[in-house]
Amino acid sequence: MRTYNTIVVMPNEMKLEVAYYCTDKKLDDKEKGKFTQLFIQLHDCISVMKIDRSISAKANLLETIVHNKVIIERGHLC
Repeated sequence: MRTYNTIVVMPNEMKLEVAYYCTDKKLDDKEKGKFTQLFIQLHDCISVMKIDRSISAKANLLETIVHNKVIIERGHLC
């Protein structure tokens, strides 16, 4: 499992460094073929989303999901 980092620019121009990675270790065997879990960490808060496995192979789509999630949550994942 590899962790990636990105900078999210919030609407108020504040920049937040966010870490994210995908893993399917906590999914049951039926889900592992189609889904993976996206973990997004901002400070000491972690958000987990189940996403289609095909998205995890596309870096630009994955990063877009991370950016949108952080902006929608206004930088508060907890």
